[in-house]
Amino acid sequence: MPQVRKNPARKKADHRTRVGRERRARTRQRIIEAAVGVIAERGPDAPVIEDFIQAAGVARGTFYNHFTTTEELLAATSGWLEDDVIHSIQSAIGGFDDPLRRLVTGMRLWLRLSRQDAAFCAFVVRSRFRGAAVERQLALDLGECLKSGRVVAPSIELARDLVVGTIREAQARMMDVRVPAAFPDDVVRLILRALQADERKIAALLAAPVPSVVRAPPATAPSSRA
Repeated sequence: MPQVRKNPARKKADHRTRVGRERRARTRQRIIEAAVGVIAERGPDAPVIEDFIQAAGVARGTFYNHFTTTEELLAATSGWLEDDVIHSIQSAIGGFDDPLRRLVTGMRLWLRLSRQDAAFCAFVVRSRFRGAAVERQLALDLGECLKSGRVVAPSIELARDLVVGTIREAQARMMDVRVPAAFPDDVVRLILRALQADERKIAALLAAPVPSVVRAPPATAPSSRA
């Protein structure tokens, strides 16, 4: 059989294309990670594009190659940061058959990670964006809990607002003061009582060990935190 001769020029071009894609992906990630610290420290409304450019250490033209508005950057940053956390949590709770156990463990892990990672906690509190994966997982678990009667609420929307609102306020408190180690579970207990979960089930679920979560290193903490 005749040998197929490789085209050196084609191979070189493919290499350049791959390297270019990788460099572009690294730059985009650099901008997103820098945005976490900016938003965690100043909130989503105060910064301008120049703040993100300076924090990431990139040229203005480079920034605009990836994002055209701060809104676009904030949506991408929220999706990356929050969805990274929820995907890590999903890996830890995916084997649980009981939807209430998934819901409780997910809330416990989210709050514990918030207590440990100041930048993540501050970003969630100060950003008005929510990761799509976060909302999907919460809707799935709450919906199954409501259908099975494990929790009670007039609607899944009200149950969602109760969970998200309470957790967000708890995270806001964690931004301002050092809370005790029991604080995350105390918050989850109150949420479950508001949803009329069985008290013995609550006690059993909160007594269970929390699974470990493997995720990327925490983002840089905002300097404004006490």
